[in-house]
Amino acid sequence: MLCFGGTKNGLPVGEVVVFFDRALADDFAYRLKQAGQLASKMRFISAPWLGLLDGDVWLRNARHANAMAKLLESRLAEIPGVSIMFPTESNAVFAQLPAHVAKAMRSHGWKFYEFIGAGGCRLMCAWDTQPETVERFAAQVRELCAA
Repeated sequence: MLCFGGTKNGLPVGEVVVFFDRALADDFAYRLKQAGQLASKMRFISAPWLGLLDGDVWLRNARHANAMAKLLESRLAEIPGVSIMFPTESNAVFAQLPAHVAKAMRSHGWKFYEFIGAGGCRLMCAWDTQPETVERFAAQVRELCAA
């Protein structure tokens, strides 16, 4: 089974679930309806997927998000006091930031999850993440770590 998240690719709502083993999909529609996840106008949620899947737009978006994550990883890895917790293999960077830096970044308007003990941060890149944004984030982290 594979799940594509539409919002991570620029869609307002919706996900696509692909079953490689059709037997596993037998009661999926029923389970969705029981869980309140079956929209009455599903065609309005489904239609944008045609544009996303046609011409591999979703793949271009994913490659861009992954490239931005690699850029972020490389910039953060250069900063004394910051460590990369896990290899960046997708659009997520897991970095250990000093507590005062994470707090200050939030006060500057940056949004990210903190977990895995004190300072473990999950930094996500998306289809629309710009290199300038990555550079600005890393520059602020560098500045705060140096202070």
